[in-house]
Amino acid sequence: MTKPTEVPEFTYYKMDEYYEDIKKCKNFPEDFYYEIFTIAKATTDKKNRAECVNIIKKQAPEALQLAFKSRKKITQKGRNAARMISFLEYGLLSKDLELIKLHDLMTRKNRELGFFWFSVHFLDRLLEHPHILSRFNGVKKLTIHLKDQGNKYDSIIKEISKLTSLEEIDLEGEFEQLPEDFGNLSNLKKLKLVAPCLKRFPSTMSQLTSLKEIRIEGAYWTGKSTPNMNLTDFNWITKFTELKELKLRFIGVQDLSQVKFSASLKIIEFFGLDELIALPKDVSNLKQLKEFEVLSKSIDNLPSGFEDLPKLELFQLHAPKIDSISSTLFFGDASRCFEETPRPKLETKITYSETNISPMTEISLRESIEIDSPKLLNFVLDNALFFPNLRTITVDCEAPETPHKRSLAVFKNLTTLKYKLEHKLDWLFEGIEQCTNLKNIELYRFQEWHTKDIKLAVRIFPNVFSKIAQLENLTIKNASALVVDTDHLPKHITNLTISEIKGIKAGTEPFDLFNLEIKATPILNLQEFYAVISAAKFNLGHRNDDVNNVLDFENFRHPEKIESFDFTSDVNQLDSLLKNFINLKELTITFKKANSEHNNGLTAFKHTNLKVLRIDDYNGTTEALERLLTHTPNLEFLGIFEAKGFDAFPAVNLPQLKKLRMQSVALKTIDNLNVETIEAVKLIHCDHINDESIEAISHWSSLKHLWLEGLDENGNTYPESISELNLKTLFISAHNREEKIPTWIANIKNLRVLGLNNFKQVVLPVELATLTQLEVLSISGCDFSEKVAEDFRTLNLQKLVYWTSKFNGSNMKSEIYEPLENKLVSQRNFDDIDSEVPFRV
Repeated sequence: MTKPTEVPEFTYYKMDEYYEDIKKCKNFPEDFYYEIFTIAKATTDKKNRAECVNIIKKQAPEALQLAFKSRKKITQKGRNAARMISFLEYGLLSKDLELIKLHDLMTRKNRELGFFWFSVHFLDRLLEHPHILSRFNGVKKLTIHLKDQGNKYDSIIKEISKLTSLEEIDLEGEFEQLPEDFGNLSNLKKLKLVAPCLKRFPSTMSQLTSLKEIRIEGAYWTGKSTPNMNLTDFNWITKFTELKELKLRFIGVQDLSQVKFSASLKIIEFFGLDELIALPKDVSNLKQLKEFEVLSKSIDNLPSGFEDLPKLELFQLHAPKIDSISSTLFFGDASRCFEETPRPKLETKITYSETNISPMTEISLRESIEIDSPKLLNFVLDNALFFPNLRTITVDCEAPETPHKRSLAVFKNLTTLKYKLEHKLDWLFEGIEQCTNLKNIELYRFQEWHTKDIKLAVRIFPNVFSKIAQLENLTIKNASALVVDTDHLPKHITNLTISEIKGIKAGTEPFDLFNLEIKATPILNLQEFYAVISAAKFNLGHRNDDVNNVLDFENFRHPEKIESFDFTSDVNQLDSLLKNFINLKELTITFKKANSEHNNGLTAFKHTNLKVLRIDDYNGTTEALERLLTHTPNLEFLGIFEAKGFDAFPAVNLPQLKKLRMQSVALKTIDNLNVETIEAVKLIHCDHINDESIEAISHWSSLKHLWLEGLDENGNTYPESISELNLKTLFISAHNREEKIPTWIANIKNLRVLGLNNFKQVVLPVELATLTQLEVLSISGCDFSEKVAEDFRTLNLQKLVYWTSKFNGSNMKSEIYEPLENKLVSQRNFDDIDSEVPFRV
């Protein structure tokens, strides 16, 4: 309870509690007339409203009494525009009423006014009395976004200059003029104008000497933005000695050569200034400048002095008429120091690839480069000796007309190569095997997936790469006409990824890998492929998941090296696989769908090294599954997905099992499973799991993470014995007939993550407020219509997940669940670290 000497802060959605507190204050009601006025106009508590009405009518200053004659309420629903209409009417009745005070009470003194397309009802009323806007003097920020509303509200725009307290303005709309005394806004620090129809700037613009950020756009951001050609004079910017950001977009300015930019500038951005032909001759005074960007079709020269700017980090140029640029700017050379301070890393983006580059005279410290034109490729090769530190090279261009006398082999420190497959460019890789530090290669035809290589398609893989002795990572992707022969690949690769090419086929030479991953690409001779490849991990993708394959596991090359494998062959061969892959640790089995006879033919060979087993599309008996699990007794992870045909989990003993995950499995009971060290169980959409099985799971004393979602719809309630587990994660979704959230959850004192899904109870049980150690709470699918208890303020949540089909945490009444928030923004879904990581391998 608040002490009588304290003055609490007014909170709009807790005004009745606030009212009880201020009644204990020494100077009540004299110090609280505006708060009492607000409560009288807004509260739904009849007793409090009657008391506040009586105080206002009998004791309040005349300004408040006059305003109170309005029948307008201050609504607790809807948008702020409705409340602003009420304030307007109060102001019309009472010329001495301090509207800014009422506004502060509604917004916790954020001192911001915002008018958007949904505020037009208020603006239409304000048009009749635009002078009322000045009664909000004291606000710090004004935002008016009225795109496609024409110049209807220009008379309101004219009143802006009376809000002399403003520090930030954000105006967007078709207004044609700003008030001539705009310069009166002497406190203004940020100015943003999106003004496609503005005819000119006021003559007083130069008086805004406190400005630190300017952003002026002459068009809305669309694919075909038409510049505002009226905005050409920017000489007034010279007066702003504290300016830090200057951004001009889509305006008709031609000449900025006479503008003296402030030495305090950190960001300059000129975007879409297609009429611009002149910038200041020298920018060497801009010692604080970090970012510079120009996009203009007309400008043909740059200021001098960029090379001498000690803090420049980003230089972007999109100007086809600029014929030449220094190599320092083009390559972002960071080699020189300013006194004892090294130049920061300079990122450069030169869009027009035909720009000439001045000759290099100093060694570059650059470690990576992207080559996007034949001209740039030739320049880099010509000046290769100036790039001794290059470690990453990306070549994404067509071949020059004439092959260069040098190749990439000249860059001896090269570790990473990214290359777009092109015709007549294979010479670039001659001698690449001499780059003994080369570890990573990525080859692609297109950066995007599902792009067909039709015209001049690349079909042949450059065989020069077969000369490389060893690589850590090789990726070949997105070349729909390309067929790769393993004889053309480096013979020793740690990780090989092949994605969306026409095909890969086995050659005749032995080929050594650690990890092979193939996506959306067929293997053209699967048995031969296994005969020449030696790998620890195989992931061949669904294009090669042909369950009719009959593979000879005895003739795999180095089967003893295989640690991970996806099995899609006839299940009669599984015993052969387990027998030959003696060091296998991870196995995924995909069964034939809807073929119980095939699945029941499952055979197995005892394999004590297997730790991870995933089973997909099983449709067989309990007995057949038992044959497999009894032969893999040391499993630590078991996942079963999309399985049917058996009612009971096999009676097996898995003493090392740590994690069990089942999804869309049709069994009814799991009671027969014997586990001693189980830590995590996740069951999702196992529709027939009965109450007895849930009771059995609740007695697995080693459990730390339990996730039960979409189980038997006819189940009763979750057993209280779950509360005896030392859980860190608990997620339960309500059974069809279950409405109440279990209060026994409050007994799980080490719980970090709690998920409650689809419970019909309309109030969150106050018992859960004792879970002060809880970090993540999900109440998705639970439509709480009664306010969450104040006791929940003791929680220290890091994440709140709230989603129903009708509301989410950002658009439903936040006052209902506000005690849970503790300044959090609720999210729709769990983060993986909370919902997935505890149940993964």
